[in-house]
Amino acid sequence: MNIISLITVCRKKMLSDSFETLLSFLCGGYPVLQNDFLLDYELSNAIKNSNAVILGASAGALNMAAKWLSLNNTDELETSTIYDGIGFDHFAYESHSQRDYATFVQGYLFHLSEEIDVYAAEQESAIRVKDGNIETMGPVYLISHSKIQKLVETL
Repeated sequence: MNIISLITVCRKKMLSDSFETLLSFLCGGYPVLQNDFLLDYELSNAIKNSNAVILGASAGALNMAAKWLSLNNTDELETSTIYDGIGFDHFAYESHSQRDYATFVQGYLFHLSEEIDVYAAEQESAIRVKDGNIETMGPVYLISHSKIQKLVETL
């Protein structure tokens, strides 16, 4: 069975009424490609509506958020694109942030923060949403209406 056949079988099973899983893991990699994959195979709603525990790392964490931003750098032009994620909760997410990232944040996260709260996590950090509450581990920042606040670690 090739990968496309496997994906087709998995998709049909996920979209059926009998699909049950305890855990879904959205791994790292290229977030745009992962987002395209989720859309192409109509998996976002199946994942969002499952009763499974959903874990996301790096690209997977971005795609779990309501929105996320991709910066496209070329030698001639810098552009950014806002993507819709699965939208487990109403916030945007930025992974792999740097502690001295003021220019980075002001360059494109401040604009997004006017529309939706943005949580920016440094390396080795995490956020968890449990019963509607956001819990953090490691350095995580909330960027809201162009203001940055370092959150107190709660995990």
